[in-house]
Amino acid sequence: MEYRILDLILASAKGLKRSTFFGRSDVYAVASISGTTGKIQKLPTTVHKNGGSNPTWNFPMKFIFDEAGVLQNRVSLVVKIKSVRLFHDKSLGEVHVPIKELMDGAVKTDGNAMQSVSCQVNTRSGKPKGVLNFWFELGERFVIQHHQEPVPVVQTGESGAGTGLDGEQLVGEIVYDTASDGSVDDWPV
Repeated sequence: MEYRILDLILASAKGLKRSTFFGRSDVYAVASISGTTGKIQKLPTTVHKNGGSNPTWNFPMKFIFDEAGVLQNRVSLVVKIKSVRLFHDKSLGEVHVPIKELMDGAVKTDGNAMQSVSCQVNTRSGKPKGVLNFWFELGERFVIQHHQEPVPVVQTGESGAGTGLDGEQLVGEIVYDTASDGSVDDWPV
């Protein structure tokens, strides 16, 4: 099956719904890829303290998706924006962007430069309230011979080593994931 990498930088949001009457709230976003089979890929940004209605994150992320699902328009980027609360974080809105729209609208550049996108944020009731700004770049296609889904990568530090969402150790650009038969599978990321 053919896969691609979506490099994403959640930059900022403007004009979001206020979550408090007094002061400015602490705001973060959670990005995920919906419509894929296998493991759910979900990554949060850092919390912008006192970000209020205009938070800034500039948080880089990587997701892996299967291209067949995108061509059938089943795969979307979902970004949920939340305000930190004591017991249960409050939803400020969300954005749904079909990956096919990103692929179709992607400008072909020789340097594979990141491209800027601004999307309307909708509240739970469906009303528009605010704008989400992000940058994206689509990586080259690659083939995985196994039946398991790839694990999203969370980059930490300057060395590029880190852990996957489920705690797998990531070394360089290979994700080591133990298969059910005890062997080690290599995932290009």
